Amino acid sequence: MTPKKSPSASAGALPKKGGIRLEPLQGRFFDIKPARKGGNSHRLNGHNDFFRFTMVAVVAFLVLSLGNAYVLGREIIFESQEAAYEGYENIRGGIESLLSRDAVTAKNYFLRAESDFKRLSQAAEPITSQSTRFMPEGLYVDTAGKLIESALEVAGIGQELADLMIGFAEIPQTVLAMAGGADGGLIESLLTHKASFDKILSLSASLQRKMAAVNDRILPEDLRNKIVTARLQIGRMMAVLLEADDHFGVALRLLGDRVPHRYLVLLQNNHERRATGGFIGSYLIVDVNDGKIVKMEAKDVYETDGQLKDVIKTPPGIDRVADRLYMRDANYSPDFPTSARSIMWFLEHSKGPSVDTVIAIDQTVVEKMLELTGPLILPNFPFQINAGNFSQLISFYTETKLSDSATPKQLLFDLIPAFQSQFANVTELEKLFETGKELAVKGHVQAYSSDSGIQDLIERTGLSGAMIQAEEKTDYLSVITTSIGGNKSDEYIKTNLYHRSIIGREGNIENELTIKKTHQWNKSADTNLANLIERYGTGKLSKEAAYFILGRGPNVDYMRIYVPQGSTLQTASGIKLSEVEVSEELGYTVFGFVYGPVNAGSSKEITIRYLLPFSLSAGADEYRFSAWRQAGAKNVILKKEILSQESSDAFSLTLIPEAVFDRYQTVLSDLRPAVN
Repeated sequence: MTPKKSPSASAGALPKKGGIRLEPLQGRFFDIKPARKGGNSHRLNGHNDFFRFTMVAVVAFLVLSLGNAYVLGREIIFESQEAAYEGYENIRGGIESLLSRDAVTAKNYFLRAESDFKRLSQAAEPITSQSTRFMPEGLYVDTAGKLIESALEVAGIGQELADLMIGFAEIPQTVLAMAGGADGGLIESLLTHKASFDKILSLSASLQRKMAAVNDRILPEDLRNKIVTARLQIGRMMAVLLEADDHFGVALRLLGDRVPHRYLVLLQNNHERRATGGFIGSYLIVDVNDGKIVKMEAKDVYETDGQLKDVIKTPPGIDRVADRLYMRDANYSPDFPTSARSIMWFLEHSKGPSVDTVIAIDQTVVEKMLELTGPLILPNFPFQINAGNFSQLISFYTETKLSDSATPKQLLFDLIPAFQSQFANVTELEKLFETGKELAVKGHVQAYSSDSGIQDLIERTGLSGAMIQAEEKTDYLSVITTSIGGNKSDEYIKTNLYHRSIIGREGNIENELTIKKTHQWNKSADTNLANLIERYGTGKLSKEAAYFILGRGPNVDYMRIYVPQGSTLQTASGIKLSEVEVSEELGYTVFGFVYGPVNAGSSKEITIRYLLPFSLSAGADEYRFSAWRQAGAKNVILKKEILSQESSDAFSLTLIPEAVFDRYQTVLSDLRPAVN
């Protein structure tokens, strides 16, 4: 019987059919369960890291919702009920204002709350001072007194949070000024705010001690449960604050507080795709000391590679285009930390400096930033550069070598100071933060540091680009392409991945992967390039060579398919089985082969079938699937289908990675293969 196909679900849908459950997560993945240490499991969740501190203020709800515990003494009930109620309402108003980022209003609320609870404390003082004379009532009064003190601590923490928020609001502009070359005084500003943070930490520790001393055994059960919940929340809050305290020192090291910090910034061209995003055509060496950029050098990677004396064997794929490995091809591993360490080695062995932290960005980052800064105009350059034409102009100018400069990358180098200057004037900070988050989620920005503390922070902010660790009985797919065609045609390639899993009656799983690539060079692209050539010529290139290099040429790449370790290749179509190289890397089995050529305006399709190394057990079992999208990849769609020989139902899901939140976990809990 031919299985029925259920309607495809978009990336934002949550279909449920036949026991299939999708749980939406966040990340730069197609479809993935939370990664273990070493992956990108830690990500910013809609607010800046600072707003994690608002957990402190949320404790106020838990503490103050104890309600009558503040007013258990009969005299307090009659004389101070109004103060308790107003204090609670002011705390709530302060919290809401913090969450809406209105720090000034929040501070006013917390000041009024503090006044209210001081009135409450003064009214209770005659009773609490005599509490030992009234037993067992004294226990209740003592408990109420401790809760009033806790409420005062919460009001104080709220005020400090509001002050810190006001101060932090100035930091982004200071950072932008620093990026633009100004001194900025960033470290001095951070040290000032650290004093406020330390006070919050101290108040929070005091709050934790006071809540621990509350005798909740004498309270009614519902109030006792709220006390327990409050203590748990305060404990979590303290963990966050202590973690933030550790990261503060890391931030200072990144700014070169005591020792200068050196960055290697890789400029990757994702129109010529490589494992970590794109070909490394050039890079920057940036020295930061005392919160200021004291030196910035732009380098052409070919000049650096010319200094390498060591002969390093090329890996599969790169061996088609080079007889030895250089820095320009060292971003071979899709695991960014692995590639970054390799790049650092090549830089040092090519007479370059040692660096502390590596940051990789691709052309999409520059395009997005140009949307914020507006167009750039260079004195000796005939083009106005904007987000829409940046990639094409840079490629055209570099490849045709129109400049008389010693390096064809001179236009890019001239662009950097102009961009710095304009970037410092960006005012749409909210849009800047959202853009940065989106770029990180999609792998257009990645980072690695040899400093373990900095690397931990990189991992927590989702910038590590580290592939997730393989897990038992989890199906996995990652398709990594390395351009070997000698041109920039990847910009015009659309890739459709069709991944079908067939679960047999005995629980065995056979996967079928079809990869269809379409070269979308069209009349519009042809006309745009023709206009540039007509206006400026082709420099040292022939017209035919210019068209070939700048996108119209056939697309050829070396493709690596990462699947669960131990998977066995069964059949292939569109390529000879003998042409598929099988290896092991990063805990996965890898199928590698040359894909192409795919000529402009045409398509090519390859299908492979392979058997997974594990089976599903009889009875209740789950099929888990994860798919990692290549950093910086665009125009890629994955369609996933699961079939069971025991059922006439099929499940189909289409995942489009251009969505900001495109990470899913698929759990098939009701597929129970029969075992004879």
